This record gives sequence, C-alpha cells and structure tokens, in this order.
Amino acid sequence: MRRAFLVLALLAVAAATHAYTTPGTGVRWTCADLVANSGGAVTGSGNDFDVHESVVVALGDTLDVTHFSTLTFQDTSGLVELDIHGALMAFQATFTSAGAQPGDWYGIRFRDTGPGSLLQMERCTIEYGRYGVDVVYADIDLLRVTVQHTLEKAIDLTGAGGTIRECFLYDNRRQTIYMTLSSSPLIESCQLRRNNLDNSSPYPYINIGLQGVNSPTIRGNTIRGGQHMSGGIAIWNSSEALIESNSIKDCGYGILCYSVAANPTIKGNSILDNNIHPDQVNWGFGIACNGDNQPVIQGNLITGHWYGIAITGGAQPDLGHDNAGPGQSQGGNMLFFNGLGVETYAIFNNTSNAISAEGNWYGEEVWTLGDVENVIWHGVDDLALGMVDFDPSFFGSIELGAGDVARPLELHGVAPNPFNPRTEVRFTLGKASDVILEIHDARGRRVRTIRAGVLTAGRHELLFDGTGSRGEALPSGVYLYRLIAGGTQVTGSMQLVR
Repeated sequence: MRRAFLVLALLAVAAATHAYTTPGTGVRWTCADLVANSGGAVTGSGNDFDVHESVVVALGDTLDVTHFSTLTFQDTSGLVELDIHGALMAFQATFTSAGAQPGDWYGIRFRDTGPGSLLQMERCTIEYGRYGVDVVYADIDLLRVTVQHTLEKAIDLTGAGGTIRECFLYDNRRQTIYMTLSSSPLIESCQLRRNNLDNSSPYPYINIGLQGVNSPTIRGNTIRGGQHMSGGIAIWNSSEALIESNSIKDCGYGILCYSVAANPTIKGNSILDNNIHPDQVNWGFGIACNGDNQPVIQGNLITGHWYGIAITGGAQPDLGHDNAGPGQSQGGNMLFFNGLGVETYAIFNNTSNAISAEGNWYGEEVWTLGDVENVIWHGVDDLALGMVDFDPSFFGSIELGAGDVARPLELHGVAPNPFNPRTEVRFTLGKASDVILEIHDARGRRVRTIRAGVLTAGRHELLFDGTGSRGEALPSGVYLYRLIAGGTQVTGSMQLVR
C-alpha cells in the first residue's frame, strides 16, 4: 500500500508539471483561444477560466487577459505556473487559486528571451501563489497591481528592471519585494503593509540583494510593519540606490546599509517608530550603516527609535556638510526623540571614523551645541571612537498635539502630511496676533514666507500650496516650517510627495 501511495504521489506531481505551450507563431492569444487550443489545460468561458496545467506563452506570442477576467488555478501543488517568454498584457484581471491558500500555485514567471518579451499589467490582482511575479533578466511594467497572500515572495527580481508603480502588497507570508543580480527597477508610490506574516525570518519589506550592483529608485512608498522580524528597506551589497520621500513606520528597523559599497542616497524620508523588535542592541534604529559604506543621508525625519542613526563596522556615512559640494549631503535631518531608557541617541557612532553631520536638527529642548553633544554618542563618550562634527546645527522647538489653548500659540500639526500639493498648518492663538509662516527646505534655506496679518484669538489654518516664493512648484521632500505669532514661535516638519 505504501509503495502504491508513493507511485500515485509521483504521478500527481508529474501531472502537475505538465504544460501547454503556445506555438510561437506571432499569434495574439486570448483566454478563449487557450480554451480552444490547450487540450484541457485551460477551461471556461466568458470571463471565468480554470487553469489545470502550466501555460507557457512562447516567444513571439502574446497573451491578452481582458477586462475583469479571472484565471483560477485548480491544482494546489504549488507547481502550476503562468510562464511568459513572449508577452503578457493584462488589465483588470485576477489570478487566483481554487484552494485560496498561500502557495497553491507557483505564480507568474517572466523571463526575457528575446525581442517582443513583455510583461505589462494594470489594475490586476495576483494572490495565493508561491510567488506573485517572478522576473528573470527582464523589465516589467506593473501599475496598480495588488499582490497578496503569497507564500515566498510577492515580487522577486533577478537581474530585472522596469517600473512598479502604485501597487498594493498586503498580507504576504514572507518576503515582499526582493531583488538581486543587478536589479534596478523604479518602485514608486506603492503601499506595503502587513507582510512577513510568518515572522520567522528577518525579511525587510524591500530587500536589495546579495549579488551584483542593485541600484533601484525607491520613491514615495508607504511601508507599514507590524511583525517584529520585518525591517523597512535593506541594502546588502554594492548599490547606488536612491531612497527618497518614503514613509516607513512600525518595523523592526527603518533602513539598513549593510555591506561594502552599500552607498545609497537616502533623502526626504519619514522614518518613524521602527522599534518593535525586542533586541535593543541590533535592532530599533532609524538608519544603520554597518560595513565599509558611505551612504549620503539628507533631509530625513527620524523619530521614535532606540538609535536615530547607528554607525558600526567601519561605515562613514555623510550626514551633512555646511558647504556641501556635488554628491554631498546638505544635512537637514531631523533626529527627534530617539533613545533607549534615559539615554538619547540621535547619532550613535560606534566606529573610529570621523563623521560629518553638520546642519541637522535635534528637536525641542535642544537649543545649544552643548545640548546637541548630549544626544550624540562618539569620541567624547569613548576615546576609541571617532568624532561627530555637528557644528553648525539647527535649533527650534517641536510641538506635537493640542495643549492648553490659553497659551499665546499652540500648534495642532499639519494635515494632510505627507501631502500633494496642498496642506494646512493648524494652530490656536491665545490672543490676537500678527502671524507669519516660514517654509524652509531640508537644508534650512527659506523658500516661502506667508504673511497672514493680524488674526483673532482662536483656532486657525494656513494653507501651503507646495510652491516657492516665485510661484514655482517645489520638489518632493521634507520641509521645515516656522510659525511665528505674539512673540512665540513653533517649528515642525511636513513631507511633500509629488
């Protein structure tokens, strides 16, 4: 009986690996054409189709998956796949499984095998595969694609590029976006939430891999964690990536530059409260540089961590120069409320390297260079360590939330934040006052002054439309604002994401 069972199991696996391959004659196929020609590999009609065996779209052929079609993969062995050598063009389609369990089918595999290879998907849903999209040496175009409930990786890129824009990556069991072997896509305006649900390995939401020079542009994305083994973004090897205007919150850490020549430019990001891992030595940082790397770090809001910026393993990040040259950081990082216990660690330099960190902000109650010294760990605290040069620094108060409205000026924050292109600065005046709102860029240069005139006591809002003093549209990034009224001023930050 046991032998018979093994034979049946092997036959089942063999059956699951059968595939129908289109003829490669330059034909543009529909799902109905697959039903007519695949010999039962694909069945169904209208907009509902069942996939029983793998389908290979040969080089030269195109598969069109039309509006509102659903392809349901019936075999749940995890082996059946949609394998694209030619082209897949899908719009408002769903790729799912009959079992509705992560790993039921393999996923969509795309490899560039010659001219005409293309994977273009818009407003589609991919779910319950081992992978969502598995790309090998090809460029892809994903727009508003939802990938959810995968077992291994939502998007897996090997030597791949292209564009991943406005996509939604939710509730995946392990890795979210992984790239290696010189993958350099644009990942823009995506939502990555509630991933690595297994929580058994430290998979960052965007994992920039171990081989090749992977230099993606990662811009304007929202990352929300929740599993303590999940980091935000990690760079494990040589990289010249641009990591810009992202929001990273509630992860085990924010951004990690790990190895030799992991030299991204990290600017204008909001990195908040990434301290949910219980290990308070190796996790809980906003940005960490660990290894022989020199990332450029500029204009980021980093708050709510055990270590704001942690520097170990011989790293020498550029955190700011007062007279920055081409390719150098202009500073403007806002390092507020980062610390462990009673100790504050805005910057933690655990190397012998000298670090330039000129022109940054350190939050309320930090009004002198002596105050800044108290929130930085470096050669003053341990003679074996290198010094951090933090002169000059910016000074100002940060007021969070509503308080006593009888005070001369009470700040209620900015909404929306991040914003595009308009936002409101909300505040309460304790008495009639002349009100001025100044907007500064990440380096502290004033780009706009809004004179509201004399306003009555009570609650008010001032509109900022994302333009500079000459009416020009300001670029994406973190901006600082200073609200002045009745001899009092309060300061805060806002993020413009275009």
